[in-house]
Amino acid sequence: MIFSTYSFVFIYLPLVLLLYFGMARYVSRRFQQIFLIVASLIFYGAIFFQGFEHLWYIALIMSSVIVNYSVATGVQNIARPPTRKILFTIGVIFNVVLLGYYKYSNFFLENINYAFDTQFVIKHIMLPIGISFFTFQQIAFLISVLKREEKVPNFWDYTLFIVFFPQLVAGPIVFLKDVLHQYLDEKNRFFNAKNFSAGLFIFVIGLFKKAVIADTLDNFVFYSYLSPEKLGFATSWLTALSYSFQIYFDFSGYSDMAIGLAKMMNINLPVNFYSPYKSVSITEFWKRWHITLGRSLAVLIYYPLGGNRKGLARTCFNLFAVFFVSGIWHGAAWTFIVWGIAHGVVRIFERLFMKHLEKIPNLIRIFFTFMFVNAAWVLFRSPTFDIALTVLKNMFAPESFNFSGIAHMAYNTSITYPDSMAVIYVLAILSILTTLVFLYPKNSIDKYNEFKPTVKNAMVIALLFTVSVIHFSRVGAFIYFNF
Repeated sequence: MIFSTYSFVFIYLPLVLLLYFGMARYVSRRFQQIFLIVASLIFYGAIFFQGFEHLWYIALIMSSVIVNYSVATGVQNIARPPTRKILFTIGVIFNVVLLGYYKYSNFFLENINYAFDTQFVIKHIMLPIGISFFTFQQIAFLISVLKREEKVPNFWDYTLFIVFFPQLVAGPIVFLKDVLHQYLDEKNRFFNAKNFSAGLFIFVIGLFKKAVIADTLDNFVFYSYLSPEKLGFATSWLTALSYSFQIYFDFSGYSDMAIGLAKMMNINLPVNFYSPYKSVSITEFWKRWHITLGRSLAVLIYYPLGGNRKGLARTCFNLFAVFFVSGIWHGAAWTFIVWGIAHGVVRIFERLFMKHLEKIPNLIRIFFTFMFVNAAWVLFRSPTFDIALTVLKNMFAPESFNFSGIAHMAYNTSITYPDSMAVIYVLAILSILTTLVFLYPKNSIDKYNEFKPTVKNAMVIALLFTVSVIHFSRVGAFIYFNF
């Protein structure tokens, strides 16, 4: 069960909202809060559920919550700094080991086997959805407690801070200061028509982005990467651009839905996505794409290493470390690591030469920034280096400038038009999306901030919702669920 499914939209969400607000006048805040925690854990378990053995992952996340809460409480209450730091270190090690076992153990074993010709057994370990998100969230919280920047709340407030279902599986990565005061605000327990309508508005926009746009493009991307050797110059570019827009609308759609779901319950989550393809630099791109990940990496990596306070060389090293970790965070594969390093190298280049780069017209900078991001997404999407290099070679060093591969793409995506019509079909989609992404002045967050419950907006919501539901039968999981 994910946000863009019949079971979530027509059963889970209405039931949770009805019970949550329906009980508000009859029960305490604590009881209402516990209900929301249980509902969030049910949602988390339903994502995995293929048998009762998968309920283990609910126990896993709750064990992580209990251990981190206990460590944070100890760090807060212990007076001696050395003892506090030892306990904090134990907490960080626990989180890193937990994440490392589930996400990276097979990756390390595969590389050890390859490098030393060993025969370590590779086990199938199912990755708990959202583990990278709630692990980073809890380490960041431990750091804030160690620095005396935040106090440890009661156990139920802390648990809801971690498992709140709109943000649990793919962010945003929330800091306690973002939400605790909202949990404690008594008026937020009760239904608010204005907040609900605004939340529904942005949720439906996100639903449309995911179900209609992102998953339509996924057809092209999936089959192209399935047989990359059949791609030519045109189809390699179409594939790369299709994935750039697929991941844009997939992640933007999820971010909108998360904000909308929380808003329906009177909670404001931090913005995590803000027109990143309009960026004039990679520096700006990372202030617009996965905003809360960048904030978390700054707290966890950049500032502890010294930030920009220890000279230019150290600053460049710190930036490299941040993007190296970003690559690993996204996935246990060398393609992700190289993707992160590539972004890091360009970020360092901009740090060194920004005064010169700022003299270039913004339109040119936006174009080249997007071209780099688009090429880097090929690494991000490709299951192997060989496939990534095949696609990139066809894009930038083709043997011939032809349209080979169009028939293959047309056939496998169930487009029954002649080859030229398949090209027109794909280009039409990308042209429309390019217009929306680059030329339309306001994004969904801007529209959300300006939202008013008018008849016009109600009609827009109804239309987008209807079209989205029609597409539910072929909706896939969110890309960032894999991280």
